[in-house]
Amino acid sequence: MHIADWSFLVMVITILLTPGPTNTLLAASGATSGWRSARSLIPMECLGYFLATTLWGVLLRQQLVDHPMLLNVIKLISAIYIAKLGLDLLRGAMVKPHAAQAPAIGGRQLFLATLLNPKAAIFALAVFPLATWGDGGSYAAVLSSFIVSVAAIGTLWIVFGAALMGGRLRWLTPARFKRFSAMVLFGFSGWLSFNGLFR
Repeated sequence: MHIADWSFLVMVITILLTPGPTNTLLAASGATSGWRSARSLIPMECLGYFLATTLWGVLLRQQLVDHPMLLNVIKLISAIYIAKLGLDLLRGAMVKPHAAQAPAIGGRQLFLATLLNPKAAIFALAVFPLATWGDGGSYAAVLSSFIVSVAAIGTLWIVFGAALMGGRLRWLTPARFKRFSAMVLFGFSGWLSFNGLFR
């Protein structure tokens, strides 16, 4: 292992704590399904981030230098998928309490949202030490510490969502939280679309 400076983990934790597509879905799942059910999503989040950061760092790093428009295409694809997730949450918020229960957020949904999450590109191309991609030992050390951080903070987001629905804030119903989460996802989708089209 040739990673001398581990301060990058501070940036990793800071970025993971900020709201985003994956965190929004984790919190919404915690709010609607409860902690015990939603915690099964954590392995899918870890797998999504692992594959996405590896893809960005190993396979796409040079491709983006040679074909800068590729990044814009990826942003637009991500924006479309995140908007779809927002629509799904919005539809779930419209289900009447006495009607059939809206489908819970699934592992595949969360995995794809994480795979397309722009945070993965930020981690791989700007936050991880350059030595990460230089040898297997550095790669294993950085990615393992990253995945531990992902799992811990993902769990916090689920607990946060579950706590909101614990009865302390009676005005915050599952439907309202889903609508709020959908608006957050639409905001990220719009931001990605703008960046993909005009930058």
